[in-house]
Amino acid sequence: MRKVLAVAAVVAAAALVVGCFETKQDYTLNPDGSGKVLVEMTMPQMPFNLGPPDQQGDPDLVAKQFVKQVLDGSKGVDAWSGVRYEKTEDGRTRFIGTAYFKDLAQMKLQSGKMEGISFTKDDTGGMVLSIKEQDGAKPAAPSKELRQEQMAQRIQAERMQYQQMRPMMAAVLGTMKMDISFRLPGTLAEVSGFKKEPSGAVRLAFDGAQMLKAMDELMADDAYVRQNVLAGRKSAGGSPQMDQQTREKLFGTKGPMRARVTGPFKPLFPYASEVAAAQAAHAKMIERLGLDKLPAATPTPTPGFGVPQGGELKGR
Repeated sequence: MRKVLAVAAVVAAAALVVGCFETKQDYTLNPDGSGKVLVEMTMPQMPFNLGPPDQQGDPDLVAKQFVKQVLDGSKGVDAWSGVRYEKTEDGRTRFIGTAYFKDLAQMKLQSGKMEGISFTKDDTGGMVLSIKEQDGAKPAAPSKELRQEQMAQRIQAERMQYQQMRPMMAAVLGTMKMDISFRLPGTLAEVSGFKKEPSGAVRLAFDGAQMLKAMDELMADDAYVRQNVLAGRKSAGGSPQMDQQTREKLFGTKGPMRARVTGPFKPLFPYASEVAAAQAAHAKMIERLGLDKLPAATPTPTPGFGVPQGGELKGR
């Protein structure tokens, strides 16, 4: 069952790297596609030197290296503002900052951004926020018909692989949380999959326990596993596979994840002036954080909902 196993591969890799991960992102989008996002990411302390504990260095230095990695590794970001970091009571590091970008689809945070989100105009003059469908491609034709006993063996094999990976998945998914909200220009006209907030924003939130429960239920469903075996779907090599069945279990709908707004459209914030101010303050912000005097380091990759930048995970 390649779709669920694709998620498992990503989650297992994440578990081996950093364990639990929490992210909260509050996007504000303008009609021209520009926007900003207030990001909060909480992660365990990650040693950049994977040697003995007494050789892993100052925890504050490790936190600063993590902050620098997020700033330097994010793509499609014109400026950062208000960046800071703090230690939580349970010893984790929390990154907080606002990123400015011209195109939501091209902006990729170093850690924690769900892939496939776009905000574009439609044919009727509205604008649509959507998460790209990942189950619309035509399935590959099976090389031959599988006899009943062969199908039973394939289903059993898929489940065995899933169970082998499940302990690693549970280790990271047990405390993983993702909470993303979008403030959109115009008047909200249609919402599917997203939750409508009293403020008028739309929100997408789920946690690791929900994801693991959904995958457990899907792997126990003979029809679902059989469908994917016969389809011969290849691994997407990236973010969690939001096919119809997964969407229904997580968000209560099989339909597409989208929110549509209608005009008149007005910018929700002055992009150019805020970016200019952030860029002007950048050097002092880096100095305040102490990132200008960091020793060279080879950072440990941080996972998001997808493969680390420049990498790819492939299924069987």
